[in-house]
Amino acid sequence: MKRPLLAAACGFALTLGAIPASAQNVQSEELSAEELEALGSMFGDMFGTAEPLTQEEELRVPLAMQVVSKLMPLGTLGRVMDETMAPMIDGMLGSFDGAPAIALSGLTGIGPVELSEVDEKNLEEAMALLDPDAAERNAAINGAFFELISEVMVEVEPAYRAGLARAYATRFTKEELLDLNAYFATEIGSKFAAESYIIYTDPQVMASMNEMMPAVMQRMPGIIDTITETSEKFPQGRSYSDLTDGEKSRLADLLGVSEDELSESEPAQPDAEIEDAYEEA
Repeated sequence: MKRPLLAAACGFALTLGAIPASAQNVQSEELSAEELEALGSMFGDMFGTAEPLTQEEELRVPLAMQVVSKLMPLGTLGRVMDETMAPMIDGMLGSFDGAPAIALSGLTGIGPVELSEVDEKNLEEAMALLDPDAAERNAAINGAFFELISEVMVEVEPAYRAGLARAYATRFTKEELLDLNAYFATEIGSKFAAESYIIYTDPQVMASMNEMMPAVMQRMPGIIDTITETSEKFPQGRSYSDLTDGEKSRLADLLGVSEDELSESEPAQPDAEIEDAYEEA
C-alpha cells in the first residue's frame, strides 16, 4: 500500500533527469486550459478505480485514519522529496554533467559510442565551446521542476492518506485496528510507525536498486525479442489511408473532424527501403 506514490515520486525524479535535454531541443506549443483538462482526464484512472466501501467498512475509516496518522503523518511526502528525491536528482544531474559524450552527441550528431573513445578533456573542452552554460542551465531547470513536483506531492498527500485509511478499513477489523493503535502508542511502536513509510526511500534501500539497471540491461535483448515476437502475432494497426471510403467517413464522424483533416494529419509512413535497411542493421 505504501509503494505506488513512492514509485510515482521516483518516476518524477527519473523524468527530471531528461528535462534539461528535452527543454533545450523541443519547443512545445502552449496548451490551452481545455487541452490540459483533457490530458488530465485521460490519466485520471490510470491507477484503477476502487469499489465503494461497505457500511461496516465506512464505520472503520475514522479508526483506520488514526493508524494512517501514525504511519504517514502530514508532511511525510515533503520529507520524502527533501531527504531522498533531492539527493537523487543531484546525483543524476551530476551523472549527466559528468558524461559530456551524451550531450555532445545531441549537439553534434556524432554517435555516443564514437564520442566515448575521445579523450575526456577534449570532450569537456568541446562541450564548453558548444554549450558553456549547460551545467548551470540544467541545474536551474531541474531545481524549478523539482520544486513544482514537490508542491504537487504535498498537494495530493491528503487524498493519498484518505485512500490509505480506506484501504486499512477494508483489510483490518475493528479489533485489529485498535490493536495497531495501541502498539503505535508505545515507544517502539511510535518509532516504527513514524519510519515505516519513509524507510522505503532510505539511502540503504535506494542504493540497493543500483543492481537493478545492470540486471535489466542484461535481460534487455531477451525482453526486446519477446516483445517483438508477441507483437508479430497480431495484425498491426491501420492508418487513415488504409481504410475504405466508408470507413474514412465513419472515422471522421466518430472523431468530429473532416476527412481532409484526417488525411492531412496522417503520420508519414516510413519508406520501405529505409525500413529494410534498419532491419538489416
